[in-house]
Amino acid sequence: MPSLSKTKYLDGLKCAKLLWHEYNAKEVIPPVDEETQAIFDQGHEVGALARTLFPGGIEIGGDFRDIEGALRKTAEAVKLRRPVFEGAFSFGGGFARADILVPAGRSGWDLIEVKSSTELKDVHVEDVALQKYVYAGAGLDIRRCEVMLIDTSYVRRGAVEPAKLFFRTDVTTDVDAILPEVGERLAKMADVIRLKRCPPVSIGPQCTVPYGCPMMQICWEFLPARSVLGIARISAKKWDLLGKGILLAADIPRDFPLSALQKIQVDAARTGKKRVDRDAIRKFLSTIEYPLWFLDFETFGTAIPLFDESSPFENIPFQFSLHIVKKKGGTPEHHGFLAEAKDDPRPALIDALAGLIGGTGSVIAYHASFEKGVIRNLSEHFPRLSKFRDSVEERLVDLEDPFKSLAWYHPDQEGSSSIKAVLPALTGRSYVGLDIAEGGTASREFLRVTFGDVPAAERAKTRRQLEEYCALDTSGMISVLEALQSSVE
Repeated sequence: MPSLSKTKYLDGLKCAKLLWHEYNAKEVIPPVDEETQAIFDQGHEVGALARTLFPGGIEIGGDFRDIEGALRKTAEAVKLRRPVFEGAFSFGGGFARADILVPAGRSGWDLIEVKSSTELKDVHVEDVALQKYVYAGAGLDIRRCEVMLIDTSYVRRGAVEPAKLFFRTDVTTDVDAILPEVGERLAKMADVIRLKRCPPVSIGPQCTVPYGCPMMQICWEFLPARSVLGIARISAKKWDLLGKGILLAADIPRDFPLSALQKIQVDAARTGKKRVDRDAIRKFLSTIEYPLWFLDFETFGTAIPLFDESSPFENIPFQFSLHIVKKKGGTPEHHGFLAEAKDDPRPALIDALAGLIGGTGSVIAYHASFEKGVIRNLSEHFPRLSKFRDSVEERLVDLEDPFKSLAWYHPDQEGSSSIKAVLPALTGRSYVGLDIAEGGTASREFLRVTFGDVPAAERAKTRRQLEEYCALDTSGMISVLEALQSSVE
């Protein structure tokens, strides 16, 4: 019976079905997706930077599949009383590799777990608890347990300063409180792994909390279109409905407690027809003044800030799309910006955008709080943008508003007011077929082709795909607005 790594242990706390598959039917689990892999890669970068705070440390390294080799190397390293990175220990059915072990006193050790996160989470404490259980059982005197996190108040000026980028939180008391449970949990997980058949586990909150499960697409494939899970803001009620065998939103009993907005969604699912509140739509449209400036930003945010005057996970805009419609029914005029080099893209982006948007007419964005936040943040770093910021904020219109309020709603939206759901339901246009079809992919691809070692042809192709995606965000807004206007004429 193999010892459980901390990753498998946390998966076991999350879902017995996931744990069983990892040992008995691993081929069924979908491969790691690009988003998750990017999180892993960033974690490795953060961990490497954190280790620079402990000079003279010993990196155990090696092939992570060579457990016996790592155990032997670690046993020799701890004798030298120097910091140890990725030290491997095994005990009581558990196996763990500490991010950082630091000598404390004559014989003790401080255990430091590094996370590319900005706040302490319960899952971090569970992670460290397994580590302490294993290390203490293997004979180490663990005196203090800490989690090292990212400080978002840090502003880069010059070279990155790890001592200021990170902060450490003592979790010793929290870890000790759950430490007695670890051994029993490991034993129960071992029993799960030995089962000849996968244990039955119903879908529930554990599928997404504290992190997404790689088996969701398998476990959730039984759900029909327009299911109860597609009702916005229904919270825990959806699990009650599923527990009663109610899968379709249309089948929810009429006496089931729902909010007014949820009833609108359920009624639409029952009839299969869209809802159009013409008075509410006319009121919204009355707030719009031509010329119209349809604006969308694409941003990235890295744990380790790339540029001066930027902070961890700050949204750095690298691209915008701007469609201009000067009068109702007028031909749209498109302008775009996509950063070229590895330099900070913000100064050039600011100058390009401020030179395009005029001082009159509505600036229209979808989920406009994002665009508003980007512009506000830019103005904090670049004061010359303050007048432009004030002008845009005064005229900013959120095109999502009539869809959040369900003034217009189609059951095919499945509770979502995002443009990805609204555009096809309202206009028939969609993002299907685009090589880049959502913001997370756009961010990752921009970073990959801009900062990675990528052939020129591939870089050029990806940049065209980025431009196509961002342009659809703003041209799609034009189609949405025109469809809303038509719906009340």
